[in-house]
Amino acid sequence: MGLLRIQISSHEYKDYKLDKGTTTIGRQENNDIVINDLAVSKQHARINREENYFLTDLRSSNGTFVNGKKILHSKLSEGDIIHFAGVQATFYT
Repeated sequence: MGLLRIQISSHEYKDYKLDKGTTTIGRQENNDIVINDLAVSKQHARINREENYFLTDLRSSNGTFVNGKKILHSKLSEGDIIHFAGVQATFYT
């Protein structure tokens, strides 16, 4: 099962299990993972779990980046560094 570790502050992290087929990420409360940061869009991105994990940007205002590259859709690998706007996360399998 995949895991997304989001950096909350310089020394604080929160882990989210990616145990659903689709996990939504954004600022709005109806997302599976809520990120309270104004740079993050209300519906920012989603992760789909198939045989692998895939990250899709949902036309966010400030972009989604994997290992420093702006993406629209990307397969995730162990240790990938993701930025939802300015919020950093790390993907683990």
